[in-house]
Amino acid sequence: MYDGAHDVAVVGGGLTGVMMATALSHAGVDVVLVDRDGGRTSDSDERTTTINAAGARMLAALGVWDRLPTPPAPVRRIAIAEGPTPTGLAARRRAQTDLSWQTVEAPMAFVVGNVALQAALRDSIAARPVTQISGMAVSEWQNHEDGAKLRLTDANGTSSSLHAALVVACDGARSQLAEAAGIGFRETRQTQTAIVTILEAERHHDDTAFQRFLQTGPFALMPFDGTRLSLVWTLPNSEAERLLTVDETTFEAACLEAFGPGLGYLRLAAKRLVWPLRPNWRRRITAPGLVLAGDAAHAIHPLAGQGYNLALADAAVLADLLIENRRRGLPASHLSLRQAYAAARWRERAAMTMATSGLNSLFSNAPAGVRRLAGLGFAVLDRLPVKTIFSDIAAGGQLAEAALLEGRLPGD
Repeated sequence: MYDGAHDVAVVGGGLTGVMMATALSHAGVDVVLVDRDGGRTSDSDERTTTINAAGARMLAALGVWDRLPTPPAPVRRIAIAEGPTPTGLAARRRAQTDLSWQTVEAPMAFVVGNVALQAALRDSIAARPVTQISGMAVSEWQNHEDGAKLRLTDANGTSSSLHAALVVACDGARSQLAEAAGIGFRETRQTQTAIVTILEAERHHDDTAFQRFLQTGPFALMPFDGTRLSLVWTLPNSEAERLLTVDETTFEAACLEAFGPGLGYLRLAAKRLVWPLRPNWRRRITAPGLVLAGDAAHAIHPLAGQGYNLALADAAVLADLLIENRRRGLPASHLSLRQAYAAARWRERAAMTMATSGLNSLFSNAPAGVRRLAGLGFAVLDRLPVKTIFSDIAAGGQLAEAALLEGRLPGD
């Protein structure tokens, strides 16, 4: 039986929840993490997470980066193309990419295996003064202006109570806490599914992230360890279901046809997983006693690999706001904190939602003539100084400002 009171309760034990609790523990507040699954992870999970440069600085400041069991794969170049790979005479006349940029100094992003990242986060939070409640889920929640009361229940039906001035919901796109608080969302109808897996290429990827926009959906390859790459392939539901069940040789042939011969043969190197795509938008991300973070606040299309970076920025901004509230002598439940959080996260949430869903819709659903014009737009953009804006956003820290994103602990 647990009956405790805390400044902040973080609900959700995934990559976002553990990171959030670790970050907020540096804000001078008493933090509890409620983890329904008890930190269980599968060693066979070969999914990856892309972390931009600002996010890497943040994780380094939190002590997570040095705890990664293997070095993350750097992203030094981004190459974007529209349409099928040119062949024959067209291949000689047209560049293999319509838009590309690269860095010669520090990488603009990194790719980390989810198992390794979760392990590093768990090691980091163990060194922090965070109360962890494992194996219990929120079964009842009452919120008010002075905070919230949660009832927690385990698999045996045993219940406990928890009081917190502020609850941070990191419980995913279908957040039960958001639903309980009456925070609705507008969800895109699920017509596409992403196939996620690891491919082994014949040639080295040269630390390049590839994005090819096809009529059926984007084909994205992120550099991973050695010659391996992380694949996120967006497809119509029926085509994704078909490619999930075909034999490995057929699947590899489909990948080669979609991406082209630039990296040589692409061999399947892990199980194929499916990711039903339901991007959604929440107009509100706060309620009395509650703020939403990560996918609970903004479930975006994965084509740009920016989902976890939004979650990192959520935590960095919230940590700064908690520090400021303490300086003003205000509790974590104060309305001004929720208002400031919503305002600070509006611009980046809107920009990333529109950019990812907009690009996917343009190249997946627009008539061929419009797609050709968009491809021409990439080629023109490649010659303009404004291209640097895109690389800046990819590197992170342009739409959100916070101490952790600069590599400093909150309050330093």
